[in-house]
Amino acid sequence: MVETTGPRLECLLIAPSRGAAMQDRKSVWAEPGRGLVGDRYYAGTGTFSGRYEVKPGVRELSLIHAQAIVECRRRLQADIRAADLRRNLVIEGLPLSDLRGRCIRIGAVRLEILGGCPPCNYLSRLLNLDMRRGLAYIGGMRARIVAGGWLVQGEALEIEPLASPADQTV
Repeated sequence: MVETTGPRLECLLIAPSRGAAMQDRKSVWAEPGRGLVGDRYYAGTGTFSGRYEVKPGVRELSLIHAQAIVECRRRLQADIRAADLRRNLVIEGLPLSDLRGRCIRIGAVRLEILGGCPPCNYLSRLLNLDMRRGLAYIGGMRARIVAGGWLVQGEALEIEPLASPADQTV
C-alpha cells in the first residue's frame, strides 16, 4: 500500500457479480469504457447494467467520501461498513460533491466526475435500512475512466486544474 498525506484513495472495492459481496482490493486495473477489472459493471452483470445511461461511462465506477460513511452510520445508528454501500472507491480528504464535471488523477488513472450517485431502493433492500435517509446528499459520485491504469490503495489524488478560457479553442 502506498502511504501519503493529503487527499488519497482509502479503499478499493469490487463485486464480481450482481448482489455479490464487495471485496477489498489493494490494487485494481481501471479500463476506459469498461470500468474496474473484476467488478460486476466491467462484466456487464451489475444490477443496473443494460439500463439507459444518461452519460456514457456513468457506470464505470463510483466514489464515496470516507466521512459520508461515518455520517451514514450516525444517521442510521447502524454499523455500516464501506463495502455495504457498494461504491468502488472510498476517498479521504477531498470533497467529492464539488467536483462534478472535473477530472481527478489517482496515480496514472484519470477520472471524470460525471454526477451524483444517490442511494437507491436496491441498497435499502439489501441492507434492510432506509439508505435514502442514510445517504441523502452524501451518496457519492459516479465517474468515467478517461485514462486507465492501476489504482492502488493509499495513492494520492489530485484535482486537475480547470482550463483557462485562453486554453480553449474556438
